Amino acid sequence: MTEKEYLDALNKALKWLPKPEKEICFNYAREMIEDRIENGLTETEAVAQLETPQQMAKAFLEDRGSLKFKFSLPINSVMTVILLILGFPLWGALLLAGLMILLAGFLLAGCVPFICVAMTVSLLFVALVSVSASPFVMVSVSLIAGVIQLGVGVMALGGLILAALGASLTIPWFKAAVMKTAQFLRSLFFQEVSKW
Repeated sequence: MTEKEYLDALNKALKWLPKPEKEICFNYAREMIEDRIENGLTETEAVAQLETPQQMAKAFLEDRGSLKFKFSLPINSVMTVILLILGFPLWGALLLAGLMILLAGFLLAGCVPFICVAMTVSLLFVALVSVSASPFVMVSVSLIAGVIQLGVGVMALGGLILAALGASLTIPWFKAAVMKTAQFLRSLFFQEVSKW
C-alpha cells in the first residue's frame, strides 16, 4: 500500500470529521511514514509497519475525546422534512414490512438452534431412561424387550451427540448473524464520531 492509498483509506475512516481535524490525523500519519523512510525503509514497507487506517482512525478519535454515535440521516432542508412527513404513509409501511420480514427471517433461523437444543435435552432424557431401565426390563419382562430398550437408549445417545454437535455449531452462527445484522442496521442510521 502506498502513502496515498493509506491516506485515502484513512480519509474514508474519518469521513464524518471536519476537514481541519482530518488534517491533524493525516499530518501525523505522514510524519510516521517519513520517519520510517528516513530510517531506510521504502514507502511500501513504511506504510506496512503502521496500524491499519481503521485502527489509526479509531485511536485518533479516542485520543480526541470519547466516541459516541450520531444520527446520520441527511435532514438538511425544510423540503426534506416536509417530504418525509408527507411520504410517511408510504415509507413507514415499507419500513414496517421490511422489519417484519427481518423478524420472520430471524424467527425461522432461530428455529434451527432451538430445535437442536430441544432434541439434545429430550434425547438425553430418553437415553438415560432407556439405558438405565433396560436391565430391569431384561429381568422382569423378557430378554428381547430389554435388549430392544437398550438399543433404543444407545440410538438416543447417538442422536444426542449429533443434536449437541448441531446446537454447538448453530448457536454461534445464529448469534454472529444477529450481531452482524444489528451492526448493519445501526450503520444505516448512526455513524460513529468523536465528541469534541
